[in-house]
Amino acid sequence: MVETTPECTSSKSRSENEIWYCREFWNGDSRDGLYINGDGYHYFEMKGQGNILKAYEYYENDEGEEHVSSVSELIGLNWYSFFGFEDDEVLDLVSEQEFNYIESLLK
Repeated sequence: MVETTPECTSSKSRSENEIWYCREFWNGDSRDGLYINGDGYHYFEMKGQGNILKAYEYYENDEGEEHVSSVSELIGLNWYSFFGFEDDEVLDLVSEQEFNYIESLLK
């Protein structure tokens, strides 16, 4: 897996057309039902002030297999408004390369 870059900055510092990539940690059961009481990340491609363009759930099971599923119901929503956050504290900024790797696992 590619290393992440430092934590995200304030959404107010981004231009409306800027595309950025980040992830947030999750734990519990995976969306595909194959991973129980596990943890992983939700990966996002966002525009400007947090409008979600793409969203994926990622986890690696106990055997080391990587799994990705689309979280299409979040596409088009604003991350800040939907989840009720005022800043990016729970997000880790990731490179476009890492995001593309996660996306490639879906194909």
